[in-house]
Amino acid sequence: MLFEKIYKRPSRLAAPVLLTVAAAWLSGCAENGVMTPLGPVAAGERAHLISFFLWMLPISLPILIGTPWIAMRYRRHGGKGKYDPTWSHSVGAEVVIWGGATLTFLIVGWLTWGHVMGEDPYKPTGKDPMHVKVIGSEWKWMFIYPGKVAAVNRLVLPENTPVEFDLTATGAMQSFWIPRLAGQIYAMPGMKTKMNLTTSEDPSQTYGFNSQFNGAAFPLNKFEVDVVSQDQFDAFLQEPKHPFAQLEKAFKKTATWSGPELFEPPEAGYWDKVAMNPDMLTDGGAAILPDHAPEQKKIDDAIREELHVSQNQHQGDAQ
Repeated sequence: MLFEKIYKRPSRLAAPVLLTVAAAWLSGCAENGVMTPLGPVAAGERAHLISFFLWMLPISLPILIGTPWIAMRYRRHGGKGKYDPTWSHSVGAEVVIWGGATLTFLIVGWLTWGHVMGEDPYKPTGKDPMHVKVIGSEWKWMFIYPGKVAAVNRLVLPENTPVEFDLTATGAMQSFWIPRLAGQIYAMPGMKTKMNLTTSEDPSQTYGFNSQFNGAAFPLNKFEVDVVSQDQFDAFLQEPKHPFAQLEKAFKKTATWSGPELFEPPEAGYWDKVAMNPDMLTDGGAAILPDHAPEQKKIDDAIREELHVSQNQHQGDAQ
């Protein structure tokens, strides 16, 4: 009965209240997402999203407004709309509906083509970019600074610097994404892809992750991203390092990685060898594990801990 009364006598405040609640709820999505960019590439993507959103309003608004309006005005009991069962066609309505939709799709398609061609991830964003070799696996990321250092799940970059990533993967396919710096691009076994970006002008902290669901520890498949001053970056490169052989052995045997550690860089051409032969850096793949396997239990415990920490952080931010 309560829902029937609300249906027959809708409150004038219902729509504003629902919109306010939705806006407040969705505002949390921007904290570490594409709507709060730290670099020019991500800023361009935010501009594209806003542009596409505005151009789609002529199609989406009539649907969002007209559907509930028609449902209320022409409802069976209590509706005030004129009942005309013989109506079948309107040239004006056809022109507005199909003409407007066609024009909007043409404009959005043209804008999309221009944005995609103008921001090719393979195109350097500046002169003499810094090169970082990336290897994705279940469920961790290896970052190799050629001739300098190697790290897992930790990416440190100097501020206001163009960076070129060379990406490949072992085991399952990955999707490399740093939302506040650039868009996502796939990293697949036996294949090579690239991504170019420019870091923020000031020191900042964010994160990147795998946006391609690929198995048991997918929620843990993320990494820290620190944009630091040039002096801090130079100090990072001078931190104590472990032998790369330790990293290679652990990378093969462990499904997830805990704790930031630095390692000596591999031999020249190592990344190319992995790209050509992904099996050399995996212990048969770990994307599918038996439910009661010891490794799966460790992953489940880590996921529960991660979710617990994440929820506590969100609650603290809200307070």
